[in-house]
Amino acid sequence: MSAAGSIREARDGDVGAIVSLWTEAYVAEGEGGRTAPYVEADFAETVRRGKVLVAERDGTVIGVVALSAPGTPGQAVARGGEAELSRLVVVASARRAGIGRDLMVHCEQIARTARWSAIALWSRPYQVAAHRLYESLGYQRAPERDEVDESGHGRLIFRLAL
Repeated sequence: MSAAGSIREARDGDVGAIVSLWTEAYVAEGEGGRTAPYVEADFAETVRRGKVLVAERDGTVIGVVALSAPGTPGQAVARGGEAELSRLVVVASARRAGIGRDLMVHCEQIARTARWSAIALWSRPYQVAAHRLYESLGYQRAPERDEVDESGHGRLIFRLAL
C-alpha cells in the first residue's frame, strides 16, 4: 500500500472534495492567478480533457491530480507529443507524507504504458516545495518555456522525458 492509501479515478461522489482541494490550494493559499473558487463545472471540464485521479485514505479523498493525453485541446503548456499534468493537490493535513509523489508516479506509469514521449506541467514561482518534488522525480525545468499567463502571473515549466 502506498502513502496515499489507494489511488483511483475520480467519481461523481468525489466532486465536492476535489473542488474544495483545488480552491484551498489555488485560491485560498495561492499567490496569483485564480481568484474565484472552483465549482463542479471545473471538475467536469477537467474530466472531459483527461483523467482525474484521487488519493483516498479511509474513504476520504486526500489528494487529486489531473492528466491529459498529448494533443488534448485546452492544455496550458504541453507541446508536441507531451501529456500534461495539472492540479496536483494534497490536503494540508496530509502533506509531506508521499501522497503527491504517489499521485505523480501513478501518472507517469499511465504515460509510460500509453507510450507518450513526455509529461509537461507548470507551477507558480512560490510553489518551491512542489518544485523539489518534481525535480526529485526527474522533471527538469524548461525555463525557455516559462511564461506569464492571462492573469499576469508567472508559470514555471517542468518536463519529464519518458
